[in-house]
Order: sequence, then C-alpha cells, then structure tokens
Amino acid sequence: MSICVSFEVNDKVKLLNSMLSEIDSIYQELLKAKGISDSEYIVMFAIRELGEGCLQKDISDNSYVSKKTVNSTIKKFQKEGLIELKLGKYPNMHIFLTDKGREFMENNIMPVVEVENRMAEGMTDMEFQFLMECYHKYIKKFKVHVDEFIERSK
Repeated sequence: MSICVSFEVNDKVKLLNSMLSEIDSIYQELLKAKGISDSEYIVMFAIRELGEGCLQKDISDNSYVSKKTVNSTIKKFQKEGLIELKLGKYPNMHIFLTDKGREFMENNIMPVVEVENRMAEGMTDMEFQFLMECYHKYIKKFKVHVDEFIERSK
C-alpha cells in the first residue's frame, strides 16, 4: 500500500523554480557548446577570479561547490596537464595553471565569460541592482527557512 501525500506548490515557487531551471538549461547549452562541464567552468572561473596560487578550499568557499567536486575536478585538470599543484605552507597545495591550462582558459572559459558580460551589459545599472537585491533577499530568506527546517529535523 502506498501513501500519497497531497500538497500544493505555491504559484510563486512554481515560477521561480521554472526560471531557475531555465537559467540552468541556458548555461548547460553554453557550456556544452564549449565542451566543458559545470564543475570545470566553476573551478576554472574561480582560479581566474581568485588568482593562481589559490587553494581548493578557497574555490569551494567562494563558488559554493562541494570540496569533493572541486577536488575531483582539480585531479582531472591535473591529469590533463591544465594545472599543477605546488606545496605552500603545509599541508596546503596551491593551484597554478600550466601553459596548456592558460590556453584552455582562453579558449573555453573566457568566451563563456564574454557571453555573461554581454548579458550584464544589456541591463541598466538600476535593473541589475534591482535583480541583485531580489536575489539577495530570496537567498537570505531561503537560507533562514532551510536552517529552521534542518533544526526541526534533528
């Protein structure tokens, strides 16, 4: 015997989920055109933003991607000769692009960034500011409700 739980999804939630899914789908198309995965893009983008010599922890903390995903992507890049790890203050391994990694960055990551930049440039400062304020408000409220849910689930 199966139990069917009936619930209604708020129209605002439906619309928001639909829009977030559409954004994800657009990114998937963009990344597929360059032959790269989400994690490859996120890690390379983070290296570019954080600068060479950054740590896996920095990438994970700044991109909201799990340490496991960052680690497996770093290992893949290392195996492909795109990055090299250099020992810093023990036990930290710092990430540096190889020449091949810089070429990968230029040919695969920067064109995606250019598409993102063109999108952002197509918005007025006021539109962009409003969008950011809405997203920040949504994220803050969502985090509060998730934290409450987790606390009740304990």
